[in-house]
Amino acid sequence: MNTRYLYSNYNFFKIYWFISFLFTNRLFLVQKIGIEQSFSGVITIVINYLYLPNFFDSKHSNSSFYNIKLFENILLQGISVLVGAKIIVISCFNLKKIYSNRFKKINNVIHFSNFKNSSFCHVISIYILTILVYSKHNAKFLVDYIKLELKSTRKHNTFILFLKNLLSFVLVLPNKKGWNIVGIRVLFSGRFNGHNRGRVKQLRLGVIGLQSFKHYIDYNSSFCVTKFGVFGIKVWLNYKQL
Repeated sequence: MNTRYLYSNYNFFKIYWFISFLFTNRLFLVQKIGIEQSFSGVITIVINYLYLPNFFDSKHSNSSFYNIKLFENILLQGISVLVGAKIIVISCFNLKKIYSNRFKKINNVIHFSNFKNSSFCHVISIYILTILVYSKHNAKFLVDYIKLELKSTRKHNTFILFLKNLLSFVLVLPNKKGWNIVGIRVLFSGRFNGHNRGRVKQLRLGVIGLQSFKHYIDYNSSFCVTKFGVFGIKVWLNYKQL
């Protein structure tokens, strides 16, 4: 089917920012958003997300607002109003269900680690590790997870140390199929632990080959607004196909 991608169209940006607005809640972490439009006007949207409502608050587990079917209906109505399309196809994939079996394997490995008792070692962090190992294009996903943790804690230095130990598992747990992460670089800037003076910190694991065509570099950057100020976050993921 001949398709006309919306990357050069203003409608794409309207849809993308509308979806990003809906996914600002801490219950959702988005891995990928794919949008395309055919010549007949049919818009197809594919969203890969992590949905963990029960982890944060059990009061919302039975609420209709957090029902994923209701969420898809709100998404459908909003997009139809934005672009005026009559036919919209939305496919939402919950990564919690896709990687449930692999999550158990990673969880067993984390059980023998030296940071298993850390307050940052919870369900979301283990799912992040699982998705980083078994999938591709996760720079934005990792940035959103870092933003989530920086907003919810004051112990930023402790979290960065935990993140370094967590990401080291990505390099030692190779994916036998497809691409593997061979290098990770994370750059932080901001007022860590609420200090008056801003600083810049960096995590660098493995190899970051910026001048080689054999590697694929996935890059994403964003900022995080907290009560201690604004943090800048940049992530480089170096993939290599085995």
